[in-house]
Amino acid sequence: MTQRQKLLAGTVCFVSFLLLYGITARGKLQASDEAAVFASGISLATTGHLNIDQLKPLQEKVNLGAEAADGHLYTKYFPGNVVAVALVYKLTARENDQPYIWTTEIAPSITGARWALSLNAFWGALGMTALLLLVRRFFDWPIAIATVALIGLGSDWWYQSRGLYSEVAAGALVTWSLLFAVSERVYKSSALLALSILFRPTTLLAAPFIGDAVKLKPRASMVCGMIVAAGVFGLAIYNWARFGSPFTSGYPPGNLSVPMLTGLSVLFFSPGRSIFVYSPILLLAIPGAWFFFKRDKAMTLLCLVFILAHALIIACWGPLGWGLSWGSRLMTLTLPVFGWLIAATLARIWQNKWLLPIPILLGLLGAGIQIIALMRDPTHVLIDRVQTGEVKFEETIYSPRHCWLALQIDSARHAQPCDLDSYNLRRLLTNCSE
Repeated sequence: MTQRQKLLAGTVCFVSFLLLYGITARGKLQASDEAAVFASGISLATTGHLNIDQLKPLQEKVNLGAEAADGHLYTKYFPGNVVAVALVYKLTARENDQPYIWTTEIAPSITGARWALSLNAFWGALGMTALLLLVRRFFDWPIAIATVALIGLGSDWWYQSRGLYSEVAAGALVTWSLLFAVSERVYKSSALLALSILFRPTTLLAAPFIGDAVKLKPRASMVCGMIVAAGVFGLAIYNWARFGSPFTSGYPPGNLSVPMLTGLSVLFFSPGRSIFVYSPILLLAIPGAWFFFKRDKAMTLLCLVFILAHALIIACWGPLGWGLSWGSRLMTLTLPVFGWLIAATLARIWQNKWLLPIPILLGLLGAGIQIIALMRDPTHVLIDRVQTGEVKFEETIYSPRHCWLALQIDSARHAQPCDLDSYNLRRLLTNCSE
């Protein structure tokens, strides 16, 4: 296939997912984490400062960050999304816009610049485009297209692309970095990895992909190392600008407090938080790792290290259950790498058409879960059931009957059009107020 044809395929993929994720974007702030990032970006765009002093009352209830020596409150989250929000808001805000008002535990935004709240639609589409081109380097076009459809529609990637958390951007940038690494365009790969660090520092775990591409090339290795180090340096500068120290991020000490085996069992096997529950298509990555290993041992090992290293960090991250995060949000940036392994399984299934119902069934099941999450805001469902005392939070992790997905399914049975968890769909399909 020519370069022009690849460009056309990538464009079609990007536009298709951008429309899907954009139309279904939440268009509002769902939780305090998103509120803190959004408020930081608006503060940067409108005042040139990073403080979020207007959220100090909320800081007394949930941890948003920390107060610095100057007495101002700063978010603990990373600069990538903050700067992106500031840039988009600056470009799209209306005259006399009211960018941010905190009204309830879960914050709506009354901004005219809703583009800033739909950033992840762009990042989500960008990530799926990178995955398409990455898989195509190893497999035929039908496998690449099927892989992207299954991940983009049948995994938690869709849900996370509707919000404002930073994992989608980090995952998209890492996937492009991997694409350039296997294409031996190592300087571009390093630059994108450096940028991804500003969204989630754990993306540094993808550095071995670049290392594999530049082995036996000392000069290229040195330049790539300097480029990646620039990303780490940028993160240090951001910390210094807020807290006067490159090593202070605002996160409280003791975050890695969950016993590893407990966290891993929840992450992989619990009915309420398992990555395989919210993205059942990921089950195909298990045999896919073996099939891909027989094809490319080094690349398979790098993929597994990247996924498992993230899993180990997340497993230990507290509190257990990972707060008001539907699905397995903290694993989102690994989903395209899972997709790479899934492609190997699809290639094997393609040789035995009798097995085709397996990925089709898993994909439809995953897409159904995404649609159920679209019918009503899952966070509101959880809060309504837990705050009333009807369900204990621990049950949403361990109980099949009261897990978060079960509560969402039960709630979706009574959902009304005005409950749609999408600003654009509510405007298009209903006469409901915002």
